[in-house]
Amino acid sequence: MSGISPDDDENAVTERTPLVGISGISGIQGSPTSASAPAWKPGQSRSSTAAPSISETEVALSWKHNPSFILSLCYLIVLVGSLAGGFQQIPMTRIYEDILCHYYYGKSPTSGEPIDEALCKRDAIQSELAYLFAFLEALNAGIGCLVALLWGIVADRIGRKPVYATAAVGMILHVLFIMIVGYFPDTFPTRWIWISSIAHVLGGPPVIGACTYSIVSDIAPESSRSIAFMRVHVASLAGNLVSPALASAMMSLTGPWPAMWLTTVLWALTAVLITILPETFHRPLHSDEAGPTPTISARVLRGFAQLKDTFSIIRTVSVALVLCICLLSMPVVMCTLQFMVQYISKHYHIPLAKTGYIQSVFGIAHIVVVLLIAPGVSRLVVQPTTPRFLRVANEKDRDLILARWSYFIYAVGSFILGVSPSLPLFITGLIIMSLGSGSASFIKSVATSHTDVEHRSRLFSIMALLDIVMIRLDNVCRGKPKSRVSDIRIKITNEPQDEKRNARK
Repeated sequence: MSGISPDDDENAVTERTPLVGISGISGIQGSPTSASAPAWKPGQSRSSTAAPSISETEVALSWKHNPSFILSLCYLIVLVGSLAGGFQQIPMTRIYEDILCHYYYGKSPTSGEPIDEALCKRDAIQSELAYLFAFLEALNAGIGCLVALLWGIVADRIGRKPVYATAAVGMILHVLFIMIVGYFPDTFPTRWIWISSIAHVLGGPPVIGACTYSIVSDIAPESSRSIAFMRVHVASLAGNLVSPALASAMMSLTGPWPAMWLTTVLWALTAVLITILPETFHRPLHSDEAGPTPTISARVLRGFAQLKDTFSIIRTVSVALVLCICLLSMPVVMCTLQFMVQYISKHYHIPLAKTGYIQSVFGIAHIVVVLLIAPGVSRLVVQPTTPRFLRVANEKDRDLILARWSYFIYAVGSFILGVSPSLPLFITGLIIMSLGSGSASFIKSVATSHTDVEHRSRLFSIMALLDIVMIRLDNVCRGKPKSRVSDIRIKITNEPQDEKRNARK
C-alpha cells in the first residue's frame, strides 16, 4: 500500500519548518481521496473523516506559529531580559552601599537617618561592597557552570520552552531574595545575598542565552541564521546600553527601591513572554521513552549516556575548532570593553565623564554594522549577479568566509587602537573594529551547521560555559587574587574607632 508512513511524516519536519508538527503535515497532505485516509462508510458523516481543508490548517497554524513572529518575540524577550539585568546593578549597589555605610558609622539602616552618599565612598566601605558582589558573582558563575550543561540536555530532550521559562523564574527568585535581604538589614546579614545564588540552579543567564540561540537556530533558515543571531546580539546590546542610563534617571527621582521593583517586573514580563512562545523543538517519533517505565539504575545509566553523548559534540573537529575560536576571542573583547575608559582618559587626557561619548561611537557603529552592513553583505555575496571573485557558493561557506574576514578586521582595528597617537585615529580604529562585530554571530552559525537539532541546546550551553570561564579568568588576570580579599577584611575590621565617633557627632 502506498500510503504515507509515519517515517515520511517525520522526515517532512525539517529545520526550516520545525513548528509544523506531524499532525499538521498529515492534515495538509491528507485528503478524502488519499490512500492513507480511512474509507468512508455508509451512515457516517463525511465531515468526520475528511481531513481539514487548507484554510482550516492555516487557522490551526496561527500567528503564534509564524517564524517571523517567533523570531521577533525572541528579540523582544532578549531586550526585556537585558533591560532587567541592566536595571538591577545600579540600584542594588546603592542599596547595599547605604546599608554598609550605616554599619560603618554605627547606625541602624532602618533608623531612617540618611547618610550623605559622599560619606559612603571610604575605602573600607567600598572594599566590603566590592567583596560582597564579587563573591556573589563568583557563586552565580560557579552554579551556572554546574547546571548549564544539564539544562542543555533537558532542553534537547523535553523542549526549549519549559527550560527557558524555568530559568526566567529562577532570575525572579534571585532578585526577590536580594531585595528581601536588603529590605530587612537588621534581620538578615548582608552576606545572606549569597544564598540568592541558589536560584541559579534553575538556570540563570547561561541557560537563558543557550535557549534563545537554540530557538533561533530551530526557526531561522540557514540563509538568514547568522543575521538572526546578530539581531539577538543587538537586542542584548541595546538593553545593556539603555538600562543603566534609565536606572540612573529613575533613581534620581524615586530612589533605588522602585528601580529594583522594576527589575522584578521586567523579569516577570520576560517569563510571560516566554509562555506565549510556542515550542520549537520536536522529538522524533521513534523515542526511546516508549515501553515500560525504566528503573532508577536505568535512568542513571541513561543520564550518563546522555552526558557522554553531549561531549561527543566536542569530538567533531569543526565544532572543537569553533569552540577554541570562541575561547580565544573572548579575552580580546573583554579587555577592549573594560579597559577602554581608563585607557582613553589616561592616554589622551580626557575626563572620565566625557569618555562615554567615545564609547557611544563604538556602540552606534556596532549597531549599524549588525543591523545594516552585515545583512547587506550576507545577501550580496550569495546573489547570482555578484562578480565571481566575490560570490560564495552557499550559505555555509558564506558564514565561514565572513567569520574569517570579521576576525581579521577586528584584529586590524585592535592594532590601530594600540598604536594610535591621537584620539581621531583611535576613534577610526574603533569604527574599523566595529566592522568585525558580526564575527560571534557568524561563528555560531557555522557551529550550528555542524550540529544536529537534538544537540544544539547543549552546544550553546557549552559556549555559555566557555564565556563564563573566560570572564572569571579575565578577572583573575586583572589582579583580583585572594590576598586582596584578605587585605579588605583586615582593613575594614581595623578601621579607627575615632573616625566613627566623629561621624556620629
